[in-house]
Amino acid sequence: MGTVHLAEDPAGQRVAVKVINPELTQHEQFRMRFRREADAALRVRRFCTAAVIEAALDGDQLYVVTEYVAGPNLEQAVEQSGPLRGSSLDALAVGVATALTAIHGAGVVHRDLKPSNVLLSPVGPRVIDFGIARALDTLGGVTGTGELVGTPRYMSPEVLRGDPVSPACDVFSWGCLVAYAASGHAPFAGGTLPAIVYQVLNTEPDLDPVDPSLRPLVKAALHKDPAMRPTAQQLLDDLVGRSAQPEQAANTVQAAWQHATTAFTHVPHGARRRRNKLIAGGVAAAALLVGGSVVAWSVFGPSGPPEDLSVLYREDFTQTSGGWSGIYDSDDPTSYGYRTDGTYGLDADGDYRERWEKAPIPFLIAEPTTPPDPSATPTPMLPETVMVSVTAEVRRATSPGEYGVYCHNSDDDDNYYEFALDTTGKARIRRVADGSGGTLAQPVQVDDLPGRARITAACEQIGSAVRLTLWVNDEQVHQVEDPNGIANGYVGVFARTSAESDSLLRTTFDDFELRGRKEP
Repeated sequence: MGTVHLAEDPAGQRVAVKVINPELTQHEQFRMRFRREADAALRVRRFCTAAVIEAALDGDQLYVVTEYVAGPNLEQAVEQSGPLRGSSLDALAVGVATALTAIHGAGVVHRDLKPSNVLLSPVGPRVIDFGIARALDTLGGVTGTGELVGTPRYMSPEVLRGDPVSPACDVFSWGCLVAYAASGHAPFAGGTLPAIVYQVLNTEPDLDPVDPSLRPLVKAALHKDPAMRPTAQQLLDDLVGRSAQPEQAANTVQAAWQHATTAFTHVPHGARRRRNKLIAGGVAAAALLVGGSVVAWSVFGPSGPPEDLSVLYREDFTQTSGGWSGIYDSDDPTSYGYRTDGTYGLDADGDYRERWEKAPIPFLIAEPTTPPDPSATPTPMLPETVMVSVTAEVRRATSPGEYGVYCHNSDDDDNYYEFALDTTGKARIRRVADGSGGTLAQPVQVDDLPGRARITAACEQIGSAVRLTLWVNDEQVHQVEDPNGIANGYVGVFARTSAESDSLLRTTFDDFELRGRKEP
């Protein structure tokens, strides 16, 4: 239907832009349906979906802009790590049912719900591409190349027969999706299109691999008669054991996903947890997948920063001889350096939008060369696993800004990770390579943020990948994995404000600490 591009909005947040193929835009009926469906998709509430931000509904080039979800799709995850078990499967079932409740509540039918249209983000599953594919129905149910609209293995019988599309077809696809996630294969077999269509229309699905606690609901969703299937709201109510509002269920899924402690866990059938424990008792095991890789929680769990890393460097800024740059001038509108109150100050304004300060860690020296080469570029020497902590405070802000710590590849290039809080209380992790980059995961709102906050960031090398974890006041708010990781090098603090001429961000930092461990 189109080509998807990764882009940034004016605020620097990543978005996905789907540009519709030109041959489709030549059909006026398609354009009319596209406008109607895109307008409806804009009304879908943001619960477990990649929300539609805007759409170009007229002109020669049609496109849709949605939130960017940093993570692989369900199909990729299952192919790489195997079927979901226990609470991971529960979280997926609840999350997708929540998304369908929001989608159907806006009068939209997804029409093409399948594993590749469910992305696994750091905060839970996200359903994408809802509603827009229905515009292709105006072309008689097939594309210009003769392909059936949709994915037959996950399409309901009535859609395959050419009957009118309704929300019930999405419920059928939900059942297929959950069965696939539980088993690694679609519930209706067949190696050819006619064989698949025959199986969907005439045979019962193979649900043996589905957890017994989920199996009756999945079976009901896969009923051949759409009138006999539960609605998306009824799916959600059954899963959580009560009448559930989408926002409540979305918050539950996000909390469970974020507080998981392991990656996909294969549990024997007899030991699987019942789904109501997902809601009543929290989740004990779930999946976190980003950047195309499975993320295991490793030493950095949700209970707080680890205590077993060795202290490599500390600075409390009470003495001005610690090696950090500058002496703060309180009479200067913007300054940086040691302050008389025993903190380190960084001010940013419209003229100096960014302030960076590298920690003067003594052991960051050149690696020995044989024979010694006096012209060799110094190479930072840090362990594969490092954790940086600092207490930060905003003293004054006249416009939006952000501040935090960074892990830098070297002293003279533009490859680094930022771990930031902004002046509205949102936390994020950002990757910059060769001077360009973007946020690795959607910002997370940190509630009840006091004036002073302890920011702790970890960079953990795992082969060529780097796992990044961010805590605020000892509560984990982010964990993502960069498959093309930037090696550990220099570390430090930064502050940044907006480009307005009257902007000002005045920050202070205290009790800087670096911990680390050399991996065996």
